[in-house]
Amino acid sequence: MVPLEKLRIDHGVIRADLALDSPESGGRRSAIPGAGMLRPMWDIGHRTSAGGPDLAIARIWVEFAPSLEPGQQGTVRLAPLTPSRWQHLTQGDVITMHEIALPVGTAEIITVLPPADSE
Repeated sequence: MVPLEKLRIDHGVIRADLALDSPESGGRRSAIPGAGMLRPMWDIGHRTSAGGPDLAIARIWVEFAPSLEPGQQGTVRLAPLTPSRWQHLTQGDVITMHEIALPVGTAEIITVLPPADSE
């Protein structure tokens, strides 16, 4: 697995406060591992030609905790798979986390750290 700092330099990193939906409201039933193993899809505002969300992928790290439990809120770092698709996001934007096309949480952007070559 690629270390977070290498991803930040190559792809940029986005910090966000993520609130996971509870399992009772359709959210995930297991915790998000904190070490960047999960790559969920995100609705970051792009649309398909049919008008639906054109989801983007980012690896996720949980800050200051080994995991983030369903129904909980915590600070995360996102490493976008395709950084150019995420460049329009700024502090305060809200994005939606999806798994198998279902929304399972929302995140408010705290900080956007662009790739090193765009600084």
